[in-house]
Amino acid sequence: MQTNKVIATDLDGTLFYPRAPIGLIPYKSKKFVQRFLRDGGRLVVVSGRNKYISAKVGKKLRHPVDAIGCNGAYIISDGAIIREMTFDVGYSKKLIDDIRREYNPPLFILMTRDRNMVLNRTNVSHFTNFGYFVYQWVMGVYRERFVRSDRVFNEELEKGDVYKIMIFFGLTKKKQMAAKEANKKFREIYPDAEFSWVGTSIEITPKGCSKSEGLAFYLEHNSINRDNVLVVGDSGNDISMFLDFPESSFCMSHGPENVKKRARFVIDRFYELQDFVYPSEEKEGKKEK
Repeated sequence: MQTNKVIATDLDGTLFYPRAPIGLIPYKSKKFVQRFLRDGGRLVVVSGRNKYISAKVGKKLRHPVDAIGCNGAYIISDGAIIREMTFDVGYSKKLIDDIRREYNPPLFILMTRDRNMVLNRTNVSHFTNFGYFVYQWVMGVYRERFVRSDRVFNEELEKGDVYKIMIFFGLTKKKQMAAKEANKKFREIYPDAEFSWVGTSIEITPKGCSKSEGLAFYLEHNSINRDNVLVVGDSGNDISMFLDFPESSFCMSHGPENVKKRARFVIDRFYELQDFVYPSEEKEGKKEK
């Protein structure tokens, strides 16, 4: 059955849910996506992650996928970068200095054009250092390539190739709530950047870089009708997509309540989208709020 649908999907907590330690994508979801692609559908990875992971997804699916990465800071279509947006050098340095001075967060992370992830070392506690390495180890197949170096961190800032800045606040509930409140404050203080709260961290991208902005650019570039698009995610940085595509927005059931209420549909597993892509077939598990 041929389809002209486009699925724009988040990764962690969405296409990658539940975790598949070897296969990356859970078996049923992988089979659905492979069928969808064979039938002419288009999968677009819309993620806060950098280029490395979308290439990995394409390899696992044995089919190239387009990507809107770092929350829209770069867009890849048919293997080519069609848009990139990076921070002004002075602005990003001032932003980091201001936040470090006021909040002194445990960790800053850069995602850049040439480096997947760069983490600072100065003022990072031994506990945070150890915890991050343990976290990356248990991530297994989802592990990111990263560098821990103040020298590289500062070099990347000076080059002006920073797609995204992440501020890690901590793992406890108290720290996550502190990040949520700080995110609200940052939006008011720094109007020339985009801020998204994602639990333990705050993600910052240049003005105009959000998942919805990136997806809009991608669709226009490829002359795709918005009515053919399904968007799916599970966290705060997916809300902009839900608001822009209210009739075809899907949130994972394990997402926060304030995220779920922005989407029209709630699903338990990614492969349940097959009920909407192939509506003439038996439907199972659909839930409309």
